[in-house]
Amino acid sequence: MSIHNFDHQMKRGDEGAVFLDDFFRAKGYAIREATRDEQRAGIDRAFTNPKSGKISLVEYKTDTRAATSGNAFIETVSVDAVGKMGWALTARADILVYYVPPTGTIYVLQFKAIHWELPGWIRDFPPRHAQNNGYATHGIIIPLSELAKSAMRIYRLNEDGDDPDL
Repeated sequence: MSIHNFDHQMKRGDEGAVFLDDFFRAKGYAIREATRDEQRAGIDRAFTNPKSGKISLVEYKTDTRAATSGNAFIETVSVDAVGKMGWALTARADILVYYVPPTGTIYVLQFKAIHWELPGWIRDFPPRHAQNNGYATHGIIIPLSELAKSAMRIYRLNEDGDDPDL
């Protein structure tokens, strides 16, 4: 089994965040980076909706592997060695932005929809783990089509459409 390189994964996530910031700013959203305390609570950004002025707390996930596997990884245990729960259970964000760079697809989901679907996903889809150095991360893999069913908006690069109120 291969061991995931945390620094490499973090770099991919940072690159995805830069892209997503630029993408959503071009759509008119004012974006503020999360404070350190917000980051600990599973929040990456605060978006201000250009139409309503509503502020939404947002978590970014970048998943390059989903382009070839056709599945999204929903993390339920972050660090098994210490029993740290994963982002699907602990994030305090309002919105999840799940980005699949190779396909240019961005899924926008409300976390309350994820929490609603999670028990069924755990029941219906296989658990997986990713081995890191000294610990493993656990979760379930769900087809991107299932993620799409729960999305409030899906962006595909080079497509236009109405934005939901984030």
